[in-house]
Formats: sequence, C-alpha cells, structure tokens
Amino acid sequence: MYVFNFYPTHHKTHKSIDFKRDVDDLGFLRPWSPQEESGCKKQYETWYASYLPIVVRRRCRWEKENPRRNSHLLQRFIRKGIPHTFRKELWLRSCPSRKDGVWQRHEVSDEIIKQIELDLPRTFPDNKFLKTDSTRKTLGRALYAVAEHIPSVGYCQGLNFVAGIILLVVNDEARAIDLLVHLVSQRKDYYGENMIGLRKDMYVLHSLLREHCPQIVVTLERLDVGLDMLVGKWFVCWFVESLPMETVLRLWDCMIYEGDEWLFKVAVSLFRSNMISISSCETIEQLMSEIQNIGTSKAALYCHQLILKSAALPITNKSIEKLRDEAEKVIQE
Repeated sequence: MYVFNFYPTHHKTHKSIDFKRDVDDLGFLRPWSPQEESGCKKQYETWYASYLPIVVRRRCRWEKENPRRNSHLLQRFIRKGIPHTFRKELWLRSCPSRKDGVWQRHEVSDEIIKQIELDLPRTFPDNKFLKTDSTRKTLGRALYAVAEHIPSVGYCQGLNFVAGIILLVVNDEARAIDLLVHLVSQRKDYYGENMIGLRKDMYVLHSLLREHCPQIVVTLERLDVGLDMLVGKWFVCWFVESLPMETVLRLWDCMIYEGDEWLFKVAVSLFRSNMISISSCETIEQLMSEIQNIGTSKAALYCHQLILKSAALPITNKSIEKLRDEAEKVIQE
C-alpha cells in the first residue's frame, strides 16, 4: 500500500522530516522500504515543498472567511482542501445519528463476525492507533454495525480500511460509526452478492472514458478486459489502498459533500494523466501493471492539482444518474 500523510503541525519550524520515526496526526509512519528509500524520499520532499504553502494558505483562508457559515463559499473551499481541524465537523455535517432510529437492527451471522475478526489485525497494522487492542475492538464494533444495519452488505473486504480512516479522522466511536453506516448505505449496491451497483458504475465509467479518454477504451476493447477487474477496488474502497492518503482524504472531502460524481471525476482524471502509458500496453499483464502504477504516479501524489483538474471535468451527479439508467437496461442482475 502507498501511504503519504500530511499534517504539518509545526510548519514554522519545519526543516526536514525524520522519515523513519515521524508519525503523523492519524498515526501513520512514513513507509519507506530500504529498496525505495532514497527515490521515494526525494519524490515526497519535492511534493511536500510545493504542498506545504498551499495547506498553510488554505488554513488561513478558512479561519478568515469561515466558509462553514457561508454556503456560497463552502463548495469552493472544500474543493481546495479542508484543514484537518475542520474535517471532522464537515464530514459529519449531514450525517444522521443511529439514535434517531434511521436504521433498523438485524441479526448478524457468526460467519460474518468471523470474517470481521480475521481482518481486524490486517487493517493498517503499522498504524500507531489502530494496532492497539482497544482500537481494534472499536473497529470491530464499527464493522459489526454495518452488518447489523445494512444486512444486504454484511461485510465486504476493504470496508475495514474505510472504517479505519473514518475512526481516525472522527475520533469519536459513536459518530464515526454513524458516518460509516451512512456512507456505506449510500453505496450499498456495491457490496451485495451480485454487486450490481459496482457493475453499473463500471459501465458508467467506461462511458465516461469513451468520451474523455477514447484511446484508453480502444486499448480495453483490444485486450478484451473489463474495468471491474482493473479498478473495481477503487470504487469499493473509495480509493483507499489505491492512492496516497492525503489524496484519499481530499477526495473524500469532496465525495462526502457533493456525492459520487467525485469517484468518477478522479477516476477519469487519473486515466487521462496516464493515458499514453496505458494506451501503449500490448498485454493484459502490462495493462494491470500500469493501472497499479497509477497510485504511485505524480498525478496521484499531487492531490491539490488532481482535485482542481477533476473539478473542471463536466461530470455531474445528474449525468451519472442518466448513465446509470442506461446501464440498468444493459446489465442483467
């Protein structure tokens, strides 16, 4: 997994980062392997030098303008980055509480409980906070709540990483579980037995790529490979484990506030940024390798530029719903 995390607590005194010891506010170590250390460190420091002024500037703008109380400014400010101190508040802004009886309770099978228990120690095992027994129990309760309130989902591998990020950001068990259940319920068709929601959205993504990246569609059709095999995980896990962590958080900021259009905007942007290398693939193996490399590409790391480019794409929730209607006529459950 490729994890970059960025929370500059001491930006005024910052000189260099101890890549072996430094732990960010979410508890992640800088994961440099001995083989990649020098190259990755240089890449990260170059990005860090360009991103730090943006974060500091945006934090000052948030404190000065206070867009949380101005709906006309809020969308623009969210797209340019939510400061870490405001992220919890904005993520929970429209999240209902389970105390209000929004979701019913259902029995959870022993098989699902066993699957959840198996994945707990596999969830960001090096994270300072998630590797403790107490936090793993909290993570287990969060995943159990999804199965309990959304029986059509039960448990799906990958949701453990989604839940982990939400717990780390919200840092409040009850409200983190509320948010997890709320967000999964909005995309529950991704996780059913036939995964009909995911299949529809792969059709939608294929249609969008045909419009915005026709060369890539030619390559997909020439190699006779489906997007579900290549990037289905992007949508199932909302890009966790596929993109640098700061990029995931910036994407989630937009997705939680604006909706699923951001999954497609970012997916199309990433394909466009890597179009030449992907279009030149001659085999499925080469194609899968290039798709995997997207997560470590410059386009993925430079999250601010990625979000701004994605925002400029004419992809809206309305256009996505229209394509989903088309997909429903084509795809058999």
